Amino acid sequence: MKLAVFGATGGTGRQFIAQATEAGHRIRALTRSPEKLSGRDAVVPVEGNVLDPDDARRPVEGTDAAVCILGRTKNNPADVVSQGTAHILDAMQRYDVRRLVVVTSIGLGASVTNLPWYGRLANATVLQDLMADKARQEELVMQSRLDWTIVRPGGLTDGSRTGDYVHGADLDAEAAPIPRADVADFLLTVLERDLYVRKAPLVTTREGVDLAFLWEQVRDVTTRLLWGA
Repeated sequence: MKLAVFGATGGTGRQFIAQATEAGHRIRALTRSPEKLSGRDAVVPVEGNVLDPDDARRPVEGTDAAVCILGRTKNNPADVVSQGTAHILDAMQRYDVRRLVVVTSIGLGASVTNLPWYGRLANATVLQDLMADKARQEELVMQSRLDWTIVRPGGLTDGSRTGDYVHGADLDAEAAPIPRADVADFLLTVLERDLYVRKAPLVTTREGVDLAFLWEQVRDVTTRLLWGA
């Protein structure tokens, strides 16, 4: 497939790019730092900013599907995820690209029941603005006429791909540690098998949650929002 990818240089984005190209797919990735995507013959970096609607259109033309893994960092406005997604949706409609896979977060919509107490507390306090932006993102996607899938992962870690994860639109599981590499694996499976069209599956693991995992989650979010890393 020819894929337009947004958020390719983030943690999950890098994993997705690596796995997708290994599987033989070709990528057009919008990025403000093309040098971060150099060295892969199957990846065409498209320099630009998703907040510019003209930039957002350029990777989409001539592709089979789009993958949106947008996140927010210090140097972006508070609504970067929803605003950028709106531009992606417009681009897809313009070029008649119908398949869209979007990564948001567990805790949105009905998946709030899959969050343990500390996750609900974080979403209602320190992550309130971020989650509101992602909720708006989901609303825009669901209102579109595209063949969308919204993927809601559990707590992201930097572990290796294991393939040992669970997923489902009505999954009975709490948010637990899941490597970004496994989330990328699931995204690729959703695309290749055309799964969960117009549905919002969760993807997580059955692992237990310990203090080390909780600290890692707090550290990652703080780093991303305060220092832009």
